[in-house]
Amino acid sequence: MPRSKKCSVPAASESGPVSAEEAERFFWPSQLCDCLLLAVSGGSDSMALMWLAARWAQATGWPGKLHVAVVDHGLRPESAAEAAFVVREASKLSLKAHKLKWAGPHPKTGIPAAAREARYKLLFGLARQSRAILLTAHTRDDQAETLLMRLARGSGIDGLAAMEAWSTRDGINLFRPLLGISRERLRATLREAGMTWLDDPTNENTAHERVRVRKALDVLEGLGLTRESIALSAHRLGRARSALEVATGGLMQVAVRIECNSFASVSLEGWKHGPAELQVRTVLALARMFGGRKDVSLSGAERVRDWMLSGQSRATTFAGCRFARRAKVVLVGREAGRVDDAPLEVSGKQAARIDWDSRYEITIPVRLLPAKVLPAKACAGLQRPSDVPDFVWQGMPVVRTASGQFTPCDRPPAGAGNGDAPAFRLIHAPMQEHRSAGT
Repeated sequence: MPRSKKCSVPAASESGPVSAEEAERFFWPSQLCDCLLLAVSGGSDSMALMWLAARWAQATGWPGKLHVAVVDHGLRPESAAEAAFVVREASKLSLKAHKLKWAGPHPKTGIPAAAREARYKLLFGLARQSRAILLTAHTRDDQAETLLMRLARGSGIDGLAAMEAWSTRDGINLFRPLLGISRERLRATLREAGMTWLDDPTNENTAHERVRVRKALDVLEGLGLTRESIALSAHRLGRARSALEVATGGLMQVAVRIECNSFASVSLEGWKHGPAELQVRTVLALARMFGGRKDVSLSGAERVRDWMLSGQSRATTFAGCRFARRAKVVLVGREAGRVDDAPLEVSGKQAARIDWDSRYEITIPVRLLPAKVLPAKACAGLQRPSDVPDFVWQGMPVVRTASGQFTPCDRPPAGAGNGDAPAFRLIHAPMQEHRSAGT
């Protein structure tokens, strides 16, 4: 399965319907995949995605499975009929369609964000079940709108780089093949194909930020600030983001050690020689790693960076982490007080794999089940290793089996071989094997 967040969408011509040759260039990264899941709402962008993908698959003889998913949010009386429309149109193209329903109570405020989160949760669940890559119909217009929305919030390079053609979220590969295409070209494509689409009335509701930005773009066009030029800036900022990610990895190789699979030790001597942007990015990476959060505050990371340089106070907290100053290093670990003391019961007839505290993926061999996972602070009589700081130890995961055996995450029990003991993986430290100490 292809996975390259550095992949960019091929440039497209600037007018007229999307040709078969263009579509083949857009979808070619998908050709080695076994299954593609198209997110289709019934709007012009996603209907064009469905039609273009179906034409591409047929023209190229692609042997994989092409499925369609539509989410009925239940926010308007028409939503069920709109989902049925997508299913019918998919059937005309000989595509299998899945209708997903957002069940349960809906919030009274923050509806767009909640609906988006619910939609992705449903789509990711189906993609995971189908072992599929998820394709969405984000366009050049969406890219420009996203950049302006993030600019209004004072975002850094990562935010202003907006959307990537390839990304991964919750373990699902996400592909946006139409990022280089304007919405108007996609509508021209549908008109030529004799296809129809649905217009969502909420797209005219200026109570929503994206609608206000979309209307503002019409004004900015007159000043020469076009959707095309804004999207081009986002693309170039994406290149800069990729380079900074590589450079941040280099600084972390020099200055950061992952100790006992549980905390980080940052050499101030090595870290202080990095440029400010890389220092901030290192703080962000460590906060995600040990705080278990995907979204962390840029301004908060900048504050911690300034604290590390200042030499003032012994410790500070950020994003669920404690940053503790020592003579020549700063130790970074989870704030133990934020870790739930309640044990997580694990049972079953197969090896169990669970997420714990949004930090660890823990695999427990079936022979050790049933078991409990709980923080060390809740394990009376369990001795703290001398090389682990107390604040880290208190929040470390421990597996307790029915026989009373304890296995902390810092090291397996004596005599344990592969598959004999629980395995602990830091979820947000994919490269930890290259820079862990003592492993």
